[in-house]
Amino acid sequence: MKRKIWVVGVLTLLLTLVLSGCFVKTVDELYTLPKHSDEYNDLQNAIDGLMAQGAAYSAPVSGANQQSVQLADLDGDGQDEAIVFLKTGGDKPLGAYIFDLIDGAYQNIAVIEGGGTAFASAEYVQLDNEGGVEILIGRKLSDQVIQTLGVYSLSDGHIVELMNANYSEYTLADLDGDGNKDIFLIRFDAEQAQGVAELYRFRDGQMAREPEAQLTAGVQSVRRIVVGDLTRNVPAVFTAGVYPEEGIVTDVFAFHGGSFQNVTLADEDRAVQTVRNYYVYATDIDTDGLIELPELVPLAQTENSDDGDSLIQWYNLDLAGNRTVKQTTYHNFSAGWYLKLPEEWAGHLTVARGDEVSGVRGTAFSGYLYSPELAEPIFTIYAFTGEDRDQLAAADGRFVLSKKGDVTYAASFGTDRRAKGLTEEDLKAMFNYIHIDWNSGET
Repeated sequence: MKRKIWVVGVLTLLLTLVLSGCFVKTVDELYTLPKHSDEYNDLQNAIDGLMAQGAAYSAPVSGANQQSVQLADLDGDGQDEAIVFLKTGGDKPLGAYIFDLIDGAYQNIAVIEGGGTAFASAEYVQLDNEGGVEILIGRKLSDQVIQTLGVYSLSDGHIVELMNANYSEYTLADLDGDGNKDIFLIRFDAEQAQGVAELYRFRDGQMAREPEAQLTAGVQSVRRIVVGDLTRNVPAVFTAGVYPEEGIVTDVFAFHGGSFQNVTLADEDRAVQTVRNYYVYATDIDTDGLIELPELVPLAQTENSDDGDSLIQWYNLDLAGNRTVKQTTYHNFSAGWYLKLPEEWAGHLTVARGDEVSGVRGTAFSGYLYSPELAEPIFTIYAFTGEDRDQLAAADGRFVLSKKGDVTYAASFGTDRRAKGLTEEDLKAMFNYIHIDWNSGET
């Protein structure tokens, strides 16, 4: 079924400059529907009638759908219903008003009412094998971290509530492999000392809850949620949980063998990672289609190295908690780049501030066999800016690694035996940029 959601709540600021001055629409006018047809005029008139009774637009404040008026085919008849998010008074001030096109005119056929101070989010998802999409509505409860999630379907002109639960964070993932999305949510509340994860799957006309699984003890909140394959054909949800003192730990949840479980509880070697002022999250670092988990490996300290500098070993975890190391990297977060390194270099590498070239101090990677004090340079990486950056990058035995914006990255080889086994193309392939999540500003 085509599940594209057309958004029609257009928030366009109309500023028309004319000889007599400027005309600016009011806030309520900015939320109105564009006047495209008689049907939309009828819908706008119906909304205006609700507004006259004291209702006000209340668009969801987060997520992909942040419009006061949205369109989705809720009943699977091939025709979109209009969902209007309004706020009124009373015990249940938040209302999602469902309008259906009947005999050429939009009519209000149902209202989804609920308590709270604002709509947190709205999503439209196929949760069963029937026609139409279900609507997931999140609601904020005052200033509390806990929110409520309601899931509803439209059947024969009536709204049916499939589930309602409190949550701190949630995401959608097909963990049972039936082709429909399941609902994965995390909840922290005062009544429980430990955060819990819950999985809801569509069964017998309802969203059935699996027995809950616990997060790692001590996790206070979740920083990021990633959905991907743990092993081949085994999807999972990876949650980055925050500890005090800027610690982070990853929990991995999967549905396998008929049960919902925290796979990482079987990983006896797992430890909380102290990561100072940055976070490293589970990701498919080697693009093999599986999600790798990060573990920090401290680097040997030298006179010019930064305290607490580390390599990152990326590993796969199977359902039994067994690890397979997949990749070793060094991330220079402040500079925005990272290197993929040979696994055997771990335990025999130092990273320090290198010699200064035209005001630019490089990052020197040096290798050793027994003592870091005897380390010899493998290569040094520089970041040149300014009009002469390309000339500096190619001078004195250096070569260009990459260019990005007004920065030219360069490198030079050292005297360590590991350098003899590398070519310029090898080092260029090892060099990568750190991806920034523009929604969070994090890696």
